[in-house]
Amino acid sequence: MNKGKIATLAAGIGGLVLAGLAVTACTGPSGTSAQQQENKQQQADTSSLINDQPIPHFNYSQIRQTLIDAETISADGTQTTSFFFQMGDQDPVFTCPSLGMPVANTAQLSNPDQNYNSGYPQGGTSYPVPQMDPNGIYSPASSSGTYVICVNSGGKPYLQYWEGDVMTVTSAATWDSTTHTIKVIGAPTADIHTSKNK
Repeated sequence: MNKGKIATLAAGIGGLVLAGLAVTACTGPSGTSAQQQENKQQQADTSSLINDQPIPHFNYSQIRQTLIDAETISADGTQTTSFFFQMGDQDPVFTCPSLGMPVANTAQLSNPDQNYNSGYPQGGTSYPVPQMDPNGIYSPASSSGTYVICVNSGGKPYLQYWEGDVMTVTSAATWDSTTHTIKVIGAPTADIHTSKNK
């Protein structure tokens, strides 16, 4: 190979090396530095938001207490009044003094699922069993009917089943056929807790 070709080849290789260094300069340390700077800015933004607007801490939660009260009413059989509605009718088809909350007819006293463990390999895969609510039943995903314990004029309880909507009030109540609404006529029969009286 003559000296001219060697010089041309060397110049070509030198050009490629310089081009490579230029690309490296754009995407290497300077690119990484820009990414690091962006990450730091994002971390600073996140820190500011967490410090200036922290996740709230509550010593009392009304939404939690409402669920506790609702389960207590259903478990204790608190005196209530229930109204039975049928789709398309403006007024209830039935009303009664009742005990506790309406119960979906698909609620269960026992869980049909079991904790299954395949046993392979080394203990296998375990599937958890849902836990029942504190009031002793497993809540249904859906319902086609409702049970209500009504109380007759002699004070005797009886079971009423209905496949429509049921509204239950923790108080003595009547239906106002003029306004087509429930009218509460008695004092509350359950202790409802709020942050003021907890």
